[in-house]
Amino acid sequence: MAERRDSAYVAEQGLTGKHAADYSSDGQKPRISGEDVVLIFLFGVLLVGVLSVLILDFRALANSGAKLDMPFLRHTETVQPVRPGNNKDQVRRYSPQTGIDFGPGGKVVLPGVSGKPDNLLSGSMTFYDAGNGVASAVGFIEAGTATSFREYIAAREDKSAIRTLYLHSPGGSVRDAIDMARIIRDQGIETILAKHAYCASSCPLVFSGGAKRKIDKPAALGVHQVFTSDTATGTLQQGIANAQSISADAQQLLIEMGVDPRAWIEAMATPKDKLYLFSDKEIADLKWVQPKS
Repeated sequence: MAERRDSAYVAEQGLTGKHAADYSSDGQKPRISGEDVVLIFLFGVLLVGVLSVLILDFRALANSGAKLDMPFLRHTETVQPVRPGNNKDQVRRYSPQTGIDFGPGGKVVLPGVSGKPDNLLSGSMTFYDAGNGVASAVGFIEAGTATSFREYIAAREDKSAIRTLYLHSPGGSVRDAIDMARIIRDQGIETILAKHAYCASSCPLVFSGGAKRKIDKPAALGVHQVFTSDTATGTLQQGIANAQSISADAQQLLIEMGVDPRAWIEAMATPKDKLYLFSDKEIADLKWVQPKS
């Protein structure tokens, strides 16, 4: 049965004003008002805009060439220092440039490093020899840093072998951090976070390699999610699979090194622009440092 749209129907339904004008006098075709035309036009413009953005994002994703082995984006802008964590408030903005602000007098001092170690955080990781088997590793862990570290260790074999390594790093390549941890363990090297030191993102994986591990309080030990340094490689599914694989490797490393793998849960749960700082209690409970014998 045809739906009625004549004037009698309009009167019967009590339609007035615009609603009545929406029907033609013969009841056959609905009448489109000028206001409707404007709304339809605006909706079309909005739809085209949204589709354009989606297409551009997809092309950027598909055409990118970065590797999913960097746990954070290496920033170059100046940022303000970040406050230390505590037992009730442990998530902070991730700051690879400045580390943690420990307040007046809260500057780290590292063996073999002259000047201010905090100013070296964003540079490539460099190894500083302090003599007597002590060295410091400061800066960003890049792809290839593990190879440089292996060469540095090998060059010391005819001199005083490195037995103690101080760390001060905002992290970097997870793959290289894992390799460095295994080199450290194979060499029987002790890892130390000096007072006011900063060991973030993938740096805790390097720290875990220590045959002995020590943290001079206060120091910052923190983690967050693995993510791309620039843009993703391949499909979104491949990116997720790579991140899961890297996280699995990180947890396996922690198990091998005697650290509770639950520690990496905080990494997987913390956004890339944030940092989860372990409390003193968690550092002990998760065995980041070994119990005193």
